[in-house]
Amino acid sequence: MYDLQFIWHKSNSFASLNPITQVYGVCFDKEGNILIMKSPGKNWNISGGHPEINELPIDTLKRELKEEVSVTLLKAEMIGYMEVISKTNPSIYQLRFAAIIDNILPLEKDPATNEFNERLFILPKDFFNYVKYKDYKPMIDTAIEWYNKNR
Repeated sequence: MYDLQFIWHKSNSFASLNPITQVYGVCFDKEGNILIMKSPGKNWNISGGHPEINELPIDTLKRELKEEVSVTLLKAEMIGYMEVISKTNPSIYQLRFAAIIDNILPLEKDPATNEFNERLFILPKDFFNYVKYKDYKPMIDTAIEWYNKNR
């Protein structure tokens, strides 16, 4: 088992973070529901993934959302990052965005797995009934705050 610690940092800048290993989004539909996804054999989570070489974080998020859950974005903003601390390796950084979905398209196969992922829109109050990462609490609170200001 991994011995990792996840620390939330509320921030809108990634300039000093290296390496950035993931970019994920807390994405809201226009009614304020949060989009979660589940890959075959995995647990419910927010959507996102690994940046490609020379790819801007916002472009990573847009690409991953299109590939994994077939949605496009109207608006997105970085709200913070998770610092992942290991006893044996240097820290890594996972960026977190809040976003409002523009278009919900018919689901397509994820090109990374050639399988269909499940997607579900849930009320923010139900988030932790599906997604079991307790470290996400300050991130979700920040995302809800962002959505309420930007809807």
